[in-house]
Amino acid sequence: MQHDFIINTENVNGYNYRILTDGIDYTQYERNPVVLYLHDRDSYRNKGTEVIGRCLKLFKKDSQLIATIEFDENEPFAKTIADKVAGGFIRMASMYAEVIAASSEPELVLPGQLYETVTKCKLVEISIVPIGGNDDALKLSKNDGNVKLNKLNIKKEDMSELKTIALALGKSADASESVLLDTITQVKLEASEAATAKAKVLELEAEIKGIRLSGATVLVDQAIKLGLIPEALKASQLGAFENDFKGQTAILSKLITDKETANGGTQHKVKEVVLAGKSTTGVVEADVKESFDYLQKHDTVKLAKIREEDPTKYAELAKAYANGVRYTK
Repeated sequence: MQHDFIINTENVNGYNYRILTDGIDYTQYERNPVVLYLHDRDSYRNKGTEVIGRCLKLFKKDSQLIATIEFDENEPFAKTIADKVAGGFIRMASMYAEVIAASSEPELVLPGQLYETVTKCKLVEISIVPIGGNDDALKLSKNDGNVKLNKLNIKKEDMSELKTIALALGKSADASESVLLDTITQVKLEASEAATAKAKVLELEAEIKGIRLSGATVLVDQAIKLGLIPEALKASQLGAFENDFKGQTAILSKLITDKETANGGTQHKVKEVVLAGKSTTGVVEADVKESFDYLQKHDTVKLAKIREEDPTKYAELAKAYANGVRYTK
């Protein structure tokens, strides 16, 4: 009678530790693949019925170690256990192994684990058991004595990490996890809002740049028409506006005004065209020195500070400028 038993998985067992399947050395065991009942061996009370079967094959499937076990049905006690297994009354097997190495490395620790992870061990025997720690129950032994796995210090490490996070968030070192989570959520929300405001600022800056280009084009075309600038220099003249919009506007506007006056023509409100963007109508005058127009002309440092520290306000100022708000003395 043969049955396959899961000998080990890599889950946390009922004793709050786990063993890595790849770390199980069963080379020696395969030379003497005994199967016992309840790990009953090496006792002065031996009755000669300790070995109830043998392991025909050990093989790995994913992270599991599986044993194919054959029972000695010629022996009455072994036959009794075999019948209970066949009837589904006993379903578990357990390894008896010598621990060679264990680790407390965090990457090897799973939720619910309290003791070190066994990374290497030597398989001594396999037993059929009515109740095991779990599907991969492992009874540890070494030199016929008990081996004690060190308890993990996970909680202390976690608390240390939480303390560091709390201080980084400007909270007290003993802040609760729920407080930290709420703070992190708020920080994420504020970051999202800041990103949205920054995107709006970039959009408005692009709009302002378009308005300036439109106004500069009006001036340059008028200057070309009046013979102040040759057509070939139009592109370079527009480039000059990008570097010094305010200065170029003042210079070219005066040249155009003087030329039109000298020609006896009607003076155009070219400057207003530039400032309004598309027409001479709808220009809003603002006496407040907090306008985008005033700050870009007289206090670029303050304007840059507003952009960095208060992107929402910067966006509002830029939008007002795009809508024609100007500062007038």
